[in-house]
Amino acid sequence: MSNTQRALWMVLITSLAVPFFAGIIDLGLMLLSPATDFLLPSRGGEGLGKAGIDAFVWSAFPATVSALGLTPFVLQNGTYGWLEAAVAGVLGFMAAAIIFPLDASAGVPFLAFVAGLLFIGMRALLMTIGILKH
Repeated sequence: MSNTQRALWMVLITSLAVPFFAGIIDLGLMLLSPATDFLLPSRGGEGLGKAGIDAFVWSAFPATVSALGLTPFVLQNGTYGWLEAAVAGVLGFMAAAIIFPLDASAGVPFLAFVAGLLFIGMRALLMTIGILKH
Protein backbone atom coordinates (compact mmCIF):
# COMPACT_ATOMS: atom_id res chain seq x y z
CA MET A 1 0.00 0.00 0.00
CA SER A 2 1.42 3.40 -0.92
CA ASN A 3 1.65 6.26 1.57
CA THR A 4 -0.98 8.16 -0.43
CA GLN A 5 -3.41 5.29 0.02
CA ARG A 6 -2.50 5.06 3.70
CA ALA A 7 -3.23 8.77 4.13
CA LEU A 8 -6.57 8.52 2.34
CA TRP A 9 -7.72 5.55 4.42
CA MET A 10 -6.41 7.12 7.62
CA VAL A 11 -8.46 10.28 7.06
CA LEU A 12 -11.60 8.38 6.06
CA ILE A 13 -11.50 5.88 8.91
CA THR A 14 -10.51 8.46 11.51
CA SER A 15 -13.25 10.87 10.43
CA LEU A 16 -15.87 8.22 11.16
CA ALA A 17 -14.41 6.07 13.94
CA VAL A 18 -13.27 8.83 16.31
CA PRO A 19 -16.72 10.50 16.41
CA PHE A 20 -18.27 7.07 17.03
CA PHE A 21 -15.97 6.44 19.99
CA ALA A 22 -16.53 10.01 21.22
CA GLY A 23 -20.26 9.37 21.23
CA ILE A 24 -19.76 6.20 23.27
CA ILE A 25 -17.54 8.03 25.76
CA ASP A 26 -20.14 10.79 26.03
CA LEU A 27 -22.82 8.21 26.81
CA GLY A 28 -20.55 6.62 29.40
CA LEU A 29 -20.00 9.97 31.09
CA MET A 30 -23.75 10.62 31.02
CA LEU A 31 -24.40 7.29 32.73
CA LEU A 32 -22.06 8.36 35.53
CA SER A 33 -24.20 11.44 36.15
CA PRO A 34 -24.40 13.46 38.46
CA ALA A 35 -20.69 12.94 39.25
CA THR A 36 -19.69 13.96 35.71
CA ASP A 37 -22.24 16.70 35.04
CA PHE A 38 -19.60 19.44 35.26
CA LEU A 39 -17.68 17.81 32.37
CA LEU A 40 -20.51 17.80 29.86
CA PRO A 41 -22.66 20.53 28.34
CA SER A 42 -26.10 20.83 29.89
CA ARG A 43 -28.54 18.62 28.04
CA GLY A 44 -31.91 19.74 29.35
CA GLY A 45 -33.27 16.23 29.85
CA GLU A 46 -32.61 14.88 26.35
CA GLY A 47 -32.35 11.13 25.90
CA LEU A 48 -29.19 9.10 25.69
CA GLY A 49 -29.61 8.41 21.97
CA LYS A 50 -29.94 12.08 21.06
CA ALA A 51 -26.97 12.95 23.25
CA GLY A 52 -24.83 10.28 21.58
CA ILE A 53 -25.78 11.51 18.12
CA ASP A 54 -25.08 15.11 19.14
CA ALA A 55 -21.61 14.08 20.37
CA PHE A 56 -20.98 12.19 17.12
CA VAL A 57 -21.99 15.17 14.97
CA TRP A 58 -20.03 17.69 17.04
CA SER A 59 -16.87 15.59 17.09
CA ALA A 60 -16.84 14.92 13.33
CA PHE A 61 -15.26 18.34 12.68
CA PRO A 62 -12.33 18.05 15.13
CA ALA A 63 -11.71 14.44 14.08
CA THR A 64 -11.47 15.41 10.42
CA VAL A 65 -9.32 18.46 11.11
CA SER A 66 -6.96 16.39 13.28
CA ALA A 67 -6.75 13.64 10.68
CA LEU A 68 -5.95 16.18 7.97
CA GLY A 69 -3.25 17.61 10.25
CA LEU A 70 -1.66 14.15 10.47
CA THR A 71 -1.79 13.61 6.71
CA PRO A 72 1.70 15.06 5.98
CA PHE A 73 3.26 12.58 8.42
CA VAL A 74 1.51 9.68 6.73
CA LEU A 75 2.38 10.91 3.24
CA GLN A 76 6.05 11.18 4.17
CA ASN A 77 6.57 8.23 6.55
CA GLY A 78 3.51 6.00 6.24
CA THR A 79 2.78 6.50 9.93
CA TYR A 80 2.90 8.97 12.81
CA GLY A 81 3.93 8.68 16.44
CA TRP A 82 1.75 8.57 19.51
CA LEU A 83 2.84 12.08 20.47
CA GLU A 84 1.75 13.49 17.11
CA ALA A 85 -1.55 11.67 17.53
CA ALA A 86 -2.14 13.13 20.98
CA VAL A 87 -1.22 16.67 19.92
CA ALA A 88 -3.46 16.46 16.84
CA GLY A 89 -6.39 15.24 18.94
CA VAL A 90 -6.01 17.99 21.53
CA LEU A 91 -5.48 20.76 18.97
CA GLY A 92 -8.40 19.59 16.84
CA PHE A 93 -10.66 19.48 19.88
CA MET A 94 -9.58 22.90 21.07
CA ALA A 95 -10.13 24.42 17.61
CA ALA A 96 -13.63 22.95 17.54
CA ALA A 97 -14.32 24.13 21.10
CA ILE A 98 -13.37 27.67 20.05
CA ILE A 99 -15.46 27.58 16.85
CA PHE A 100 -18.41 25.69 18.37
CA PRO A 101 -18.31 26.61 22.09
CA LEU A 102 -19.29 24.07 24.71
CA ASP A 103 -21.47 25.02 27.68
CA ALA A 104 -19.25 23.06 30.07
CA SER A 105 -16.19 25.29 30.36
CA ALA A 106 -14.91 23.39 33.42
CA GLY A 107 -14.79 20.15 31.46
CA VAL A 108 -12.97 21.41 28.35
CA PRO A 109 -9.42 20.50 29.55
CA PHE A 110 -10.55 17.01 30.52
CA LEU A 111 -12.40 16.51 27.24
CA ALA A 112 -9.34 17.75 25.30
CA PHE A 113 -7.26 15.16 27.16
CA VAL A 114 -9.79 12.48 26.22
CA ALA A 115 -9.56 13.62 22.58
CA GLY A 116 -5.80 13.11 22.71
CA LEU A 117 -6.29 9.63 24.17
CA LEU A 118 -8.83 8.85 21.45
CA PHE A 119 -6.29 9.70 18.77
CA ILE A 120 -3.62 7.57 20.44
CA GLY A 121 -6.11 4.70 20.45
CA MET A 122 -7.03 5.41 16.83
CA ARG A 123 -3.34 5.21 15.88
CA ALA A 124 -3.12 1.79 17.55
CA LEU A 125 -6.25 0.64 15.73
CA LEU A 126 -4.94 1.84 12.36
CA MET A 127 -1.64 0.07 12.97
CA THR A 128 -3.43 -3.13 13.96
CA ILE A 129 -5.53 -3.25 10.80
CA GLY A 130 -2.51 -2.46 8.62
CA ILE A 131 -3.33 1.06 7.47
CA LEU A 132 -0.33 2.65 9.22
CA LYS A 133 3.17 1.19 9.27
CA HIS A 134 4.54 -0.11 12.57
